[in-house]
Amino acid sequence: MQSWTLLIALLLGLACCTLSADSNGQSDYMDVSSFARVGTTTFKGSKLGVFEIDGVRVAEPRVAFQSSCSAVNFNWGYKKYQLTLSIRIDPNTLRSRKGSSKKVGRVSIIGLNVKADQGLSSRQSGLSVMAKVKNSGRRADLVFLCSSFRRCQQLRNELVSNPSNIGQALQFEALGRVGSIPVRFGFRSSANLPRLSCNRHRWIVFQRRVDGSLSFAQNWDSYVKGFGNPSSNYWMGLDRLSEMTKTGEKNGFALTSRCRLRIEVQSFRGGRYNAEFRMFQVLGPEQQYRLRVGLQVGRSELGNWFLYHNNMRFSTFDRDHDTDKHSCSRLYGYGGWWYGGCHWVNLNGAYTTDTKITNDPTYMSFYVHEKHVPMRRSLMKFRCY
Repeated sequence: MQSWTLLIALLLGLACCTLSADSNGQSDYMDVSSFARVGTTTFKGSKLGVFEIDGVRVAEPRVAFQSSCSAVNFNWGYKKYQLTLSIRIDPNTLRSRKGSSKKVGRVSIIGLNVKADQGLSSRQSGLSVMAKVKNSGRRADLVFLCSSFRRCQQLRNELVSNPSNIGQALQFEALGRVGSIPVRFGFRSSANLPRLSCNRHRWIVFQRRVDGSLSFAQNWDSYVKGFGNPSSNYWMGLDRLSEMTKTGEKNGFALTSRCRLRIEVQSFRGGRYNAEFRMFQVLGPEQQYRLRVGLQVGRSELGNWFLYHNNMRFSTFDRDHDTDKHSCSRLYGYGGWWYGGCHWVNLNGAYTTDTKITNDPTYMSFYVHEKHVPMRRSLMKFRCY
């Protein structure tokens, strides 16, 4: 009962919406109840109504959850965190019977509406949900948009521990065409929900540099909000990084972080270096997004030097929180970083393509072989357990 109460609290206010090829013209659809119901059929344990539409018989589509869900990530289009579940749609479950004169038609799925159960109309929980149809109407993504990372985490954890509850909370309405007739098939519950296997431990990239096409000489606000393209040169943003690595509290004390940090860099000469740390966390704005890392996983030269930046506050050229009497950001490429006084690793420094430069702390570099060696590529990512 407790788990069901938690899910109700999380799903309060789920918005009913659809993303489909014809989402703006749903008033043109004819309700399936306006056609003659001529029987039922059973498909994979689901009892489905059979209707006669435009001279052919079709069964209402079957909607079922798949056994996977994504890790929580950030949706840049909606500026919210999202959790995605996979849905299978079986639109044509009725088969022709040998010797029958009744013609069986086909349903082409166009969209999928989703709504929460009665009583879940408040928007207090900061959640909304939508369905995105794909694969010619045979698959859909059920996307939960959350106002915070923690909200999506709570929902995901509940789905893993009590997945059947979601089947009681949501209903789906398939939108399709039978011949030239657009039909709404009415809301119905999904088929039984299998046990979900959520990818909870996927690595999440928060810094990436592949070339010099995007300057990392950005101001404080840009580093807080984020900039770039996640598939190219990219900085996630300190606000999101802090929220996604934030720990809870118990008896007034912060819990130990269960996130890991991994850093991967490549030099212009092809050398590859990496480091990994336990207990990774970026604190909030009241701490100027202070960096926290624990013990290394293994040992590496990159990791040894990066430990110097542990417990340092974040600085940019317009917000100086380092321990040097001068602005480290202004001295070394105008990038934002966890400077001390000043750095042994600086992956947000200026970018150079001049391979003749082999020792200059102004550039994206780290201290190796007794030099500040410029790097060609960098990647910083984390995952939480």
